[in-house]
Amino acid sequence: MKVVVAAPAGPAEEYAALGDAGHEVVLGAPTAGPGTRIPDGELIELAQGADCLISIAVPRAVIEALPQLATIVGPAVGIERVDLDAASEHGVLVCNSPSEENVIGVSEAAIGLMLALAKRLKRKEARVRGGGWGVREDRGFLLWRQTVGIVGLGRTGSGVAKRLAGWDLTLLGVDPYVSDERFAELGVRRVDLPTLLRESDFVTLHVVVTEETRKMIGREQLRAMKAGAYLINTSRGDVVDEDALCRAIEEESIAGAGLDVFDPEPLTLDSPLHGLDPERVILTPHNVAATEASRIGNLRLAVENALTAMRGEVPETVKNPEVLPRWRGRAASQPAERGAKR
Repeated sequence: MKVVVAAPAGPAEEYAALGDAGHEVVLGAPTAGPGTRIPDGELIELAQGADCLISIAVPRAVIEALPQLATIVGPAVGIERVDLDAASEHGVLVCNSPSEENVIGVSEAAIGLMLALAKRLKRKEARVRGGGWGVREDRGFLLWRQTVGIVGLGRTGSGVAKRLAGWDLTLLGVDPYVSDERFAELGVRRVDLPTLLRESDFVTLHVVVTEETRKMIGREQLRAMKAGAYLINTSRGDVVDEDALCRAIEEESIAGAGLDVFDPEPLTLDSPLHGLDPERVILTPHNVAATEASRIGNLRLAVENALTAMRGEVPETVKNPEVLPRWRGRAASQPAERGAKR
C-alpha cells in the first residue's frame, strides 16, 4: 500500500517502519512552521494513489480528489483541520495521535502557567531587568488551599488532576462524558459549569472543539468568575470568546489569563490581546507544551496508527467510528482491486 506523509515533522528514518512493513512511502516537504499548511493542489498531487495520508490538515477538496484514500492519520492530538464530515461521507477513517508524552506535556504546561501567574514571575523578572529589586507590590500568592476548576477530564484534564494531587487544593471538574467513578478516582468533585466558574481561583480548559464547546467561555461565563481568578487555556482558541476575555481583563472582572491557543492562529498583530497588561496575561505561541519527547511520541503513535490501519485493523484513536463498517469493506477489497489494476 501507499502511505503519504504530507509534512514530515522529523527525519526520514523516523518513518522507516512504514517502508519496513512493505509499504510505498512518500514524504512531502516540511511546512514553513506551525499554522501553515500545504496548498490543496500540492497536497492532491503529492497524495495521488495514497491509501493512507498522514497530515494535520486535510480539507474536503483533497478528500474528494483522492478516491483511493482509506485512512487519514493526524500526527497530533487536534484534528480540527481535517474535514471529518467529508471523510465520513467518503468512507475514510480518521484517527489522531494523542501520545502520552504530549498529554503529560500539556498537563505540566497548564500547571506551569498557573504557577507563573500566581508567583507574578513576569512582573518580578521585569523589575530585575529594569534595574530594580523586590518590592511589596510584587508579592504573589500560594496555590495551597486554592480551588482549581478543570473543564474537561479527558486525557489532559485528568493529567492536570493527577499532577495536582497532594498539593492541598480543591479540584472541581465538569465533563458530562466521564463517569462518577472516574471523578472519584481523580479526587475531583463533579459540579456544573456555573458552580465551577463561581468557586474556582483557576479555571483550566481541556476540551476539544465541538458545537457544544465552541465559545463556551464568553461574556456571561467570565462575569461568573471571581475577580481574583485566572483563566488558563491550552486546549483550543475557539472555546473562548477572545473579545469578551479582553473586556473582562481590562475591566478587572477577572485577574488575568494564561493563553497558549488563539482564534485565529497565529495570533494577529491587531489582536486586542496584545494590548493587555503583560504582567497579568501570558501569551505563548501554541507551543508552551512542546518538547522533543512530545514530537517523537506523536510521530511514533501516528506511524503505529498508519501501520495498524493498513493491516485492516482498527486504531485505538478513531474519531469517526460510524464509518467503520464501510471502511472495513474498503480495506478488505484493496489488495484485490490493486491486482486487477495491474
